[in-house]
Amino acid sequence: MVDVLCSFVNITQRFNQLVFDPFYIRKLNLISMKMKSYFDRIYSIDNQSLDKICTNILPQIYDKINELIVEQYSMERILHTINYPPLYSLTLMNFPEELLFNYLTNDTILRKLLAEKITCLQIDVMDYPTLPVPETLSVVFALIIFLCKRLNKLDFSQSYGRATYCTFDLSSTNFKSSTLTVLKIYVKTFDDCLYLLDGRFIFLSTLIITTRTIQETSGTIDNMVSIIINCCTSRRRQSI
Repeated sequence: MVDVLCSFVNITQRFNQLVFDPFYIRKLNLISMKMKSYFDRIYSIDNQSLDKICTNILPQIYDKINELIVEQYSMERILHTINYPPLYSLTLMNFPEELLFNYLTNDTILRKLLAEKITCLQIDVMDYPTLPVPETLSVVFALIIFLCKRLNKLDFSQSYGRATYCTFDLSSTNFKSSTLTVLKIYVKTFDDCLYLLDGRFIFLSTLIITTRTIQETSGTIDNMVSIIINCCTSRRRQSI
């Protein structure tokens, strides 16, 4: 989508009509992925293209964008360039958890957007040669739940590469939501699944979990939601 926008916008009026058709730009994907291997993917937009998008393109289509997909290097400029009145869905691709935590605590525009507009949110955590600390991810997850007052659907996982798992065993952070209905998340143990089912999400109807291990658990599941569990064993992780 980035290449199309930068190549065909403002050539002729007809091209503009085609490129800016609301059917195509309602879901705007502003990431450019370069794939060296399955585990080596680079998400970025070159500065020249980003300048053109922010200066010439977004001011023409900002009021037609419902869903937005951005990556770590361009997100701040894209979100700070202009307001997006009809925006309800946001995808943050390939973010390190430290950077994500920094944005969630310090970026007032992102925080306002999450609190007031976003009902669907996808967080794709950056792949690491060594896995990030699961407890750090749980703090980020809790912060998202706290900020997003209108959130209905949350995908907190990873699209490619090595999975990153949350664990709530050591987390003292308390969080709850009265709006969340769909949650997709990677967790470390089955007890983490039970932690999410203790009544903190009172309207949760769908929970899709990938869990690293299923062992003896310390609790029981309340029959309040239907659960789809994809069990990723240690053997599978080693093969990755």
